[in-house]
Amino acid sequence: MTMPSRLTIVLRSVIALVLAIIAIPLVNLAGSELAALMDLPPGGDARLGYDLLWVFLAGLVGSVLMVGIVAVAKTAHAWAIFAIYLGLDIYVTVVAWDAFPRWFSLACLLTLPLQVWLGWWLAWGRRRA
Repeated sequence: MTMPSRLTIVLRSVIALVLAIIAIPLVNLAGSELAALMDLPPGGDARLGYDLLWVFLAGLVGSVLMVGIVAVAKTAHAWAIFAIYLGLDIYVTVVAWDAFPRWFSLACLLTLPLQVWLGWWLAWGRRRA
């Protein structure tokens, strides 16, 4: 197996990062659209549980994209996307602390390591095992 050029490595890293960040709103939007199609009522714990599932899936998809697209240093890229997602999660948790029940805000934050680890494992880790 030959080593990709530096330009290829950089381009794949940038593309992976952009797609991983774009994945968050797109996957959440898909969940919202699906909820509308299923006539799920807005508000309440059941709907927040449904929304939490889509938050989890958004982080998972972003992590899979990040790790799957990069050419080298896949684990380092997984840590990078974890750090970016963690910063975003902390910001959203602080800003929306009074807008949602505590369990929802904390679950969004506390499921992040699992989202990124599972994304890493699906894209790269299981091949190495």
